[in-house]
Amino acid sequence: VVEGLIEAGWHIHVLTRKKTGGLIGITSERLHIHELGVYTTKNVMRAIDAIRNKQQGHPIHLLLNNASIFENDAQVAHKGVSSYEAMIFVHMIMPNLLVEGLLDELFDESAPGNVISITDIYATNPHPAYSLYCSAKAGLESLSYGFAKKYAPGIRANAIQPGPIKFLPEHDVVHQEKVLAETLLPYEGGFLPMYQTIEFVLDNGYLTGSVIKVDGGRSLVRG
Repeated sequence: VVEGLIEAGWHIHVLTRKKTGGLIGITSERLHIHELGVYTTKNVMRAIDAIRNKQQGHPIHLLLNNASIFENDAQVAHKGVSSYEAMIFVHMIMPNLLVEGLLDELFDESAPGNVISITDIYATNPHPAYSLYCSAKAGLESLSYGFAKKYAPGIRANAIQPGPIKFLPEHDVVHQEKVLAETLLPYEGGFLPMYQTIEFVLDNGYLTGSVIKVDGGRSLVRG
């Protein structure tokens, strides 16, 4: 998604704990990376100040809330309550801090800024082994509705619920086969459908307060 937006001419600010993965291979001057180290209110506010200084009053057309902590309930229980607090911070508190902190750059009644939040198909139908994660994603989805109502018509806020877009390294073949057997389009989606959906939301000026599933039909099959 980042590479696609850069190729389309966007300047991108990325908030991350540390520069890893695909970000390492992107050398474009259009990419500005803000390494937080630890996700805390203080560090997020520092990044917001850096972004505002860089923007110098220029508008922000898109705020994409994509940060996530994906752990099952057993992992959270093992790590203790701080693990669930971290989930809530990343999925709910940080997106709210960003919207509030960048409100002046996002809000424009003649050319509304966009807030797109990546939630999960399990946000509305929780997986029993991931109930805490699902609750945090459900909170983000509720925030998306709230942003849409609170800041209309100067900001459009929508959410995307992905399904099996990309399996993680820890997903073995048995797990992958089970998931795909419960998906109407039984193959890994890849990141392109997510980028296409973001483009659709940006291009459709009459869309706000919506949740779009990009899951290959998995949410229809799973009980």
